[in-house]
Amino acid sequence: MEKLKAHAAIPMLVVALAILTVMVIFTYKSKDNGAFEIKDLIGSKEAIQDVTISGELRDGAHRTLFRLEEGQLHANTEIFNQPQWTDAYLNVFGGKKTGDGMVYNVENYPSTYNITSRKIIKGFWMPMGNAEVNPSIAYKNPEGVNNSVTLANLPEYGLAKVGDKVYYTVPVSPYFTGSSGIYELKFYEWGFRSVVDQEAYTPRKIVDINLKAEKPDGQTGIEILGLEAVDQQLVLLSVENNKLFIRSYDHESGQLLGEASIPKFYLPAREDIQKPTDAVTYRENYVANSDPDRKMLTLSFLRGSSEPNRLNRTIISIDFSDGVKVVDTTNTVFDDGEEDSYSGVSYMSYRNGKLYVIKSLREAASESSRLAYDIALPKHLYIYVYEHSKLIYKGVLMSDMNEDNIQAYNMPATQSGFGYSRMDYRYIANVAIE
Repeated sequence: MEKLKAHAAIPMLVVALAILTVMVIFTYKSKDNGAFEIKDLIGSKEAIQDVTISGELRDGAHRTLFRLEEGQLHANTEIFNQPQWTDAYLNVFGGKKTGDGMVYNVENYPSTYNITSRKIIKGFWMPMGNAEVNPSIAYKNPEGVNNSVTLANLPEYGLAKVGDKVYYTVPVSPYFTGSSGIYELKFYEWGFRSVVDQEAYTPRKIVDINLKAEKPDGQTGIEILGLEAVDQQLVLLSVENNKLFIRSYDHESGQLLGEASIPKFYLPAREDIQKPTDAVTYRENYVANSDPDRKMLTLSFLRGSSEPNRLNRTIISIDFSDGVKVVDTTNTVFDDGEEDSYSGVSYMSYRNGKLYVIKSLREAASESSRLAYDIALPKHLYIYVYEHSKLIYKGVLMSDMNEDNIQAYNMPATQSGFGYSRMDYRYIANVAIE
């Protein structure tokens, strides 16, 4: 009987090896272009002939590198010898996260802002260091309103990095007064606050921001939306008197290198501001892409009250090669799906007189959809090209990425949840334009 069991196991092993062999052959057969295809939806590929678009489709077991060059798509698949950890903490659109293996979290208090640095280790962000900023600022609640300290934007928007140096400014609202600024942070080892000399880690103030109350109700009229970095420059974004100001500073000396402004820039839910009836409002939490080689910064603001499947955005491209110059402003409408804020791609680059936008959008849920969880809805990577604010090309990258979600198709909503993991489900990453 034991011999029968042993012999019965041999055919099963043969079948398993055969399945594995077929999978390996299929994967390597797909190494050149594989299941990738660019489908033109508007215009022709001539609009992207002068740039190269690259990226990768990956999970924890393998990755496929792709390049769209001179209108031709090339792909190559690499199977990892051992599973490689992926980022367990995903980007949220507009969140501040550096691309060099470090991420920073800001905990804000009325007077102290604690910044924690983390490094990726086996897919998880492990605490590495701490820094503190204690600006001489004070917050006053608006009359008749009892709330906690309210910033103009998420606290992480105040962080930027130039080389190995990290800088921070508080995204103050108009109800802060005093003396704020841009600070170069000094990190001490995480968890050792009680034993280090705090004076040795006092941040260096390189730019002074005077928050003088200039309105009858005690407001300053200044709202700091964020701090960005372009090459060796720090870029402060603020809204003052309904204008968006873009100011550039040298990251070492704090010297003002130039500024530009955009008028009629109204922020939402500001009841004390008199706005024209036809005024357009812009959300505070923007998306930014910096191109240090070309000294360009591209900003994307959600415009007005966008509907779920109709994303109205204003994209502003700024040149910092000689002072500060706004070179392009494009109003766009993305209506090919919902913003994939959990694991999506949003990349922008202005070059050759054209604005290139690469976005991953998730198909909208419908009554006929069999999927109980939005994260499993099909995702698509779109390429948009604008010239003088006109859409001249739209294409979509076709792949078999969404086949990974097949096990979720008949999963009931009553189940405990959908166990999404980047180790098992492929995603697009490291998108770039050259």
